[in-house]
Amino acid sequence: MITRLQLIVFCFVGSLALSTLSTKAHAEVPEELARQALAELHLLVTEGTGVIADLQPLINTAKVDSSQTTVESFEERLAARYRKAAGRAITDRATGLTGETRRAYLQAYRGVLSRYRGVINQGGQDAFVPAYFRALVLKEFNMAMNGTVRAVATNRDNELINGDSSVGRLMKGSPEASQVTRWMQTGSLEPLVQRSGGTLLGYWPMKLAPGCVACHAANGLQQKDGAFGGALVASVVVR
Repeated sequence: MITRLQLIVFCFVGSLALSTLSTKAHAEVPEELARQALAELHLLVTEGTGVIADLQPLINTAKVDSSQTTVESFEERLAARYRKAAGRAITDRATGLTGETRRAYLQAYRGVLSRYRGVINQGGQDAFVPAYFRALVLKEFNMAMNGTVRAVATNRDNELINGDSSVGRLMKGSPEASQVTRWMQTGSLEPLVQRSGGTLLGYWPMKLAPGCVACHAANGLQQKDGAFGGALVASVVVR
């Protein structure tokens, strides 16, 4: 069982700050290719996290069957969700920056699920929540991409269970941090992808699902189904 304190530590470490990642060497890419890569990452993060969300009731009640937690089983469920959302099959063989982004995400997805299979099998309330999984995968994804594409998941300060995942901490030193803060303050659920200087910034608000609301309520956070629940923020340095 992962304690709440461990979740706080891991969510901070797992997401990594955009400002830290921006110090890595990376090549500038054409804007259209950057847009494609950001769209692919958003799709992968959404559907990959959804796989854990689908399993959350069984994880919370410690009723997960071990046959459901093999890497192969998780890959099959991601492939099914991806095909339904995108209208095409997922493959490791894509080219260019989009291909690199997809392969890095899939590598991180497999690695995290393999290492934490025992935790998922043991289960229990808050044992392995979607936000925790997403943070772990983004940590590995960011490291694999070496700053070419980078992403964090964050929320407004007054709605954070884990203060270490605030914009101020995750994007400390990033010139895009103030823009992300302004977008989040509106509470709008409309996604945005726009250029900010030499960076293409993607912003995708997350809508709270009933399961999220119920789980967060156990930690003292009162929210509403369908309301703003934070955002996935990703960026690429462009030409």
